[in-house]
Amino acid sequence: QEMKSNPVNLITEEDLKQASGLDNSYANKKDKKDERRKKATEGSGSVRGGGGGNAREIKIKKTKKKGRKDADSDEESQATSTGRNKQPEFPFMSQEEIQDVLKTHMQDCPEELITELAEHLIRPLTKTYQEVVRSVFTSSTSSSGVSRRQTMKDLQEEFSNLYNNIRLFEKGTKHFTDETQTNLAKHLLKTVCTDITNLIFNFLASESMMTTENYSTITSEGRTKILGKLPEDTKGPLTKLHASLNGKSIEDFLSCLDSAVDICGVMVKKGDKKKERQVLFQHRQALIEQLKVTEDPALVLHLTSVLLFQFTTHCMLHAPGRSVPQIINFLSGKIPEDQHSLLVKYQGLVVKQLINQTKKTDQGDGDTRDNLEEEEGADTIRKELQEITTSIKDLVLRPRKSSVTEE
Repeated sequence: QEMKSNPVNLITEEDLKQASGLDNSYANKKDKKDERRKKATEGSGSVRGGGGGNAREIKIKKTKKKGRKDADSDEESQATSTGRNKQPEFPFMSQEEIQDVLKTHMQDCPEELITELAEHLIRPLTKTYQEVVRSVFTSSTSSSGVSRRQTMKDLQEEFSNLYNNIRLFEKGTKHFTDETQTNLAKHLLKTVCTDITNLIFNFLASESMMTTENYSTITSEGRTKILGKLPEDTKGPLTKLHASLNGKSIEDFLSCLDSAVDICGVMVKKGDKKKERQVLFQHRQALIEQLKVTEDPALVLHLTSVLLFQFTTHCMLHAPGRSVPQIINFLSGKIPEDQHSLLVKYQGLVVKQLINQTKKTDQGDGDTRDNLEEEEGADTIRKELQEITTSIKDLVLRPRKSSVTEE
């Protein structure tokens, strides 16, 4: 025990470098220790004197410790001091654990030397370990912070796009009245409004580890589950937003949405006139590209009607298939009469085709003669549709034509 506490016996860096002379070094140190103990005993002659010897040893130990600190660079000492005062300490290994490791690699080494080596190594090893831990911790904290900021940025961008689309679609619904406007509003609530609601719910659910990769797949039941996990101050506005999806007013929904956004801290970039023109153009181009490639008569009629509506009103429209007849009626007087007549004719053929398909599905295998007649009728309708489909598309794809005639 005395050997462990005696500063004279601390191993030097020079001794560590001379691996071949470890045993000799240890023997010399042991001789010096014995000589020192002998002198201390002879010089005291009393308990008090022994106390003086102990005091002297303690003083030497302090001096040695101070000298060791002085050997470190100012920067290193400052970093260590700062680390002690401000940084949490991360223990590496105890001295006993270091000794156990050394014993496995230095089996023939004396116990005392193992102890001294452990004393010498514990400080630099712990310091190096703490530096690595802090570096990893700082790096991970920084990257997670960047990730959170990016997530919030992406959320706000997507939210703003959906929000502005809803505003623009709402303008389109106001060109209709009564039942048609209600149907358009309900369709908007079930689609785009539900998407933006799910986006918010999915963001809030991330704190409860309930997020999904595709927020558009969240159902009404899923939103209810998320509501159950939210704190009371957030639950109120989000519950109203959730309930407003079952209403028939876009204005009520947007009012609830604004309240929910305030709670979530999402910044909404509301579009200006320039941004609105860009959105209108992009929406129109997306529909046109879809119209170019589709050959489904019902979809051709739907896309053409919505695009003609946008051309004449400069408003976007998000409409279900069942509202197409009302859109065509609205276009009467807004587009040349021959174009409108062609559109009405195409609509009639599409309706007939859908009725025939429904009958065929319901009846199944019936009378062969009736089936042949129906097949012939279906072929006739299909040919007529094919003949004028290009002309219908050209109402939008070649809008400069003042009138359209069958080719």
